[in-house]
Amino acid sequence: MKVVQVIDQLHLGGAERVCVNLVNVLNRNQVSVKLIVLSDDGPLFDLVDDGVEVICLNKGNSKFKAYKQFVKHVKRDDIIHTHMRANYRFVRKAFLFFGGKKPIILHDHYGKIMVNQKVPKFFRFILKPQFYIGCSKLLTQWAVQKVKIDPSRVFLVNNFVVPHDPNSEGKHKKQGLVLVGSLKRVKNHKFAIDITKALDKELTIYCPALTSQKNYYKELMSYLEEIGFEEKVHFITGCTDVQAELKKYELALLTSTSEGDPLALIEYIAQGIPFLSSNVGEAVKIIKEYFPFLIQENFEVSQWVENYHRAITITPEEIEKIYNKHFSHQLYLKKYLDIYEQILNS
Repeated sequence: MKVVQVIDQLHLGGAERVCVNLVNVLNRNQVSVKLIVLSDDGPLFDLVDDGVEVICLNKGNSKFKAYKQFVKHVKRDDIIHTHMRANYRFVRKAFLFFGGKKPIILHDHYGKIMVNQKVPKFFRFILKPQFYIGCSKLLTQWAVQKVKIDPSRVFLVNNFVVPHDPNSEGKHKKQGLVLVGSLKRVKNHKFAIDITKALDKELTIYCPALTSQKNYYKELMSYLEEIGFEEKVHFITGCTDVQAELKKYELALLTSTSEGDPLALIEYIAQGIPFLSSNVGEAVKIIKEYFPFLIQENFEVSQWVENYHRAITITPEEIEKIYNKHFSHQLYLKKYLDIYEQILNS
C-alpha cells in the first residue's frame, strides 16, 4: 500500500498538525507514505520524520505546472489522501487536466460546520468527493445529507495527536491558565479572558501568529486595556511543539463556539492537564462519560469558574488513562489502515 498525503502548507494549524501526525505514524509503522505540500511555507516541515519523501510543488508560481507535476509524482501510488477542501479540489483538477485515476479521499477539517453548512458549488457535480473523512459527526452527517455522498464511503475519524515529552517534569511553579488556538473569533478569546480575570489568574495564549488577524488582535488588546488586565495575558507565537509546554500550567481552556474536532483538546488530554471545554467536537462526548463537569453547556463565566475548582482536583494519571483508552495514536493508525483497505477493495 502506497499512500500520498496532500496539504497546502505546513504552518501552525490543526489540519496541518493532523497531516504531519498521520504521515509520521504511517512511516513509523512501515507504511509507504509520501507527503506532497502545495507550497514550501511553514515551520511544521521540521516535524516530519527523516526518511519521509516530501515534495513541494510551489503552486503559487504556476498552478498549471503544479497540476502536471502532481500527476507525475503520484503515478505509482495507491491512495491520495487530501486534507481540506481546497486541496481536494486541486487534486481533482490535476487529474481532470492531465489524466489518471486514483482513489481520492477528502479529509474535511472544516471548523465552522456548526454555523455554516453550505455546500460548495464544486461539490455538487464533477468534483463531488469520492471518499470522505470527517473529523466530527456534524461533518459526516453533512457529507451524507447535504452533499449526498454514499454513506458507505463516508468515515468518521476524530483528530489525534502523538504525545510528546514535556520540557520538564513535576516541580515547577504552575503559571495560571493556557489556551491553544489560532486568533479567530470562533475561538472566543474574550470569554477565556473573562474566566481568567474572574479567577484572578494569568492566561497564556499560544497561537500561530498575531499578524494574520490584525484587527481581531487589536480588538483583544483594546478589551484587555478596557478591563485593566493587559499585564495578565500573554500571547506566544511560533511554538511548533505546544505539548511540551502544557505542564507548566494548572488548567487549559477551550472556549470555542464552533469546531470540527479541536486538536488542542486532545493535546491537553495527552499531557494529562486538567481543562475546561465548550461542548464542541467529538472528543467531548467521551470526556463526558468520565468527567461531565469538564464540558460546559453554556458561556456563563460563573459556571466555568465553579467547575475550575473541581477540574484542578483531577490527577494527570486519570486524564492520561482516557487518552490511552480512547485517543491513542495506535488506535487511530488502525482506523486509517482499515479505511485504506476498504477503499482499495471497493
